[in-house]
Amino acid sequence: MYKKILIPIDGSDKSMQAARHGAELAAKIGASITLIHVIPILPVDIRSLVMDKVNAQGQELLDKAARDLNKYKVHIKTEMITGHPADAICRKVKASKYDLIIMGSRGLSTVKGYLMGSVSGAVTSHSSCPVLIVH
Repeated sequence: MYKKILIPIDGSDKSMQAARHGAELAAKIGASITLIHVIPILPVDIRSLVMDKVNAQGQELLDKAARDLNKYKVHIKTEMITGHPADAICRKVKASKYDLIIMGSRGLSTVKGYLMGSVSGAVTSHSSCPVLIVH
């Protein structure tokens, strides 16, 4: 049924809860998981100043999450991608033919989330595969 599961993580408690849920599910059904972290597109004048730090923090987040999920004994890949989070996630799913996305209900603060829109809502609306939202 599900062989390739994509789990976007942003460091929030909800995304880590989704990652644990995804790893547990993958272990039970023999699926592999890919943890991705989306780096938002930054304005050109800011990008050169902070990109190294943003990349390092993203890689550190992915490495820590993968270490935390090792106990589930599933195949885990990690990847960083750049773009608007919902669009980047949906493009990744389509390009790499994932069977399922598992993600947290909301990673951003409430105010920031209302201003930027819900990533999980946009992914649910536009994904080419099923989406499991972990509350």
